[in-house]
Amino acid sequence: MNKNVIAVIDGAAGSCGKAKVVGEIATDKNIKLGAAVTNCMPNAGHTFVDENGNATVFRNIPVSIVNPETELFIGPGSAIDMTVFQAEYEQAQKYLKDRKIYVHEMVPLIESRHKQYEKEHIKTGSTFKGGNAVTCEKIMKEKNLEFFQTYKNAVVCSNNEWHERLYQHLENPNEYVILEGAQGCDLDINHSGHYPNTTCREVSTMQLLADSGIAAERLLETIMVIRPFPIRISNITSSGEFIYSGNYGNGDELTWTEINIATLYGGYPHRSIVDCYNSFLKIKKIKKLLSHCPEIYLKQTFGDNYKSIKIDEITLLEALELERLMYKARKIQEYQTRLIELPMFDKDFPPNTIIDQSEQTTVTKMERRIFDLDIKKLKLNCQINNPYVLYLNFFQHLGLEYKGEKGNFENYYFNRYLREYFDWLERNTQVEIAALGTGPKNMERILKKPLIK
Repeated sequence: MNKNVIAVIDGAAGSCGKAKVVGEIATDKNIKLGAAVTNCMPNAGHTFVDENGNATVFRNIPVSIVNPETELFIGPGSAIDMTVFQAEYEQAQKYLKDRKIYVHEMVPLIESRHKQYEKEHIKTGSTFKGGNAVTCEKIMKEKNLEFFQTYKNAVVCSNNEWHERLYQHLENPNEYVILEGAQGCDLDINHSGHYPNTTCREVSTMQLLADSGIAAERLLETIMVIRPFPIRISNITSSGEFIYSGNYGNGDELTWTEINIATLYGGYPHRSIVDCYNSFLKIKKIKKLLSHCPEIYLKQTFGDNYKSIKIDEITLLEALELERLMYKARKIQEYQTRLIELPMFDKDFPPNTIIDQSEQTTVTKMERRIFDLDIKKLKLNCQINNPYVLYLNFFQHLGLEYKGEKGNFENYYFNRYLREYFDWLERNTQVEIAALGTGPKNMERILKKPLIK
């Protein structure tokens, strides 16, 4: 049996940059990528950023569309919201041209009732995009459930037609077939240990194969994409309601302030990191921050008690978060803090400069929560999925000096802290690191070994 299937999965709780890795494989002229399959829903976005910094967000359409020779398949594990899909299709037209996208006949349509049902019934973290509800109706064989119909060059195929076309690529020994994963292993409904704060199905290589109708024996390798500090979605919805979106195993929740300061000086973030510097915290400054910070960010910082918080009880770390969020609301990413004294980290930046590395979710546009890595959870995900290599994305969070770097691993100097980190990661997971992602753009990476066997 021909082994030519590459699976790309997220080894944490999502947003590790799978689209970046898929894009690098798809645009590698030394790799003949015959076909790409997705089984995605519109609750998650996958962002490809080209070498010029132009970003394209994909929900259902394979990111591998960036390779003009690759045939594109949307599998029966998908669900489509037509309004979202039409916008995505038009945005992707620059890559699609006159090619077809082959959509399996069992892809259901998400309608407004599905999203409304989720808002009324789901009380844990959710984007409320209808994927859970439409999956329930498909399982229950709801008579009112509608299925995708052909839209322009996104054509519906019968079960037999879809598989016959896909298997032409699977049985070609001169091609690869890529399965583009969605969500992350730590959102798996059964094996993450995070239920009910999970997605609506399993997230694994085996599930990718099953959703695509491909035998496990055809798998060549799995590439597991991870990040130094995993994320979860916000505990606040875009409308300002509080929800609980879950934690990340035993990993401590961090703040973006801790990440930002550690990133500047090449250290590991920890709770007392801000206490290492001289402070200029005063009541007057805190009052100003409270008055200038948007309400939704106050909720994010202080939770349910944001209205009754006592000014004299606000910590230095909380004040730094308020300062950061105040600037973020004004779309300012680089600023000089007035709360602590920071040394100059680079000759191009004045003292006290902070560069905000914080992120927002692609779909809801709410700021992500960030956590320390629980190595036991990552080890379990590796045991379940048996990846060939790890792709360590967001490497710049371990040292801002590496942001945007491109090249080979052996040409870089890594200090003792980073060398010990690499060893700790590989020793505990028993999986080798293949690449360090240094930025969002295509090919912004430090390559340690080839991604494909």
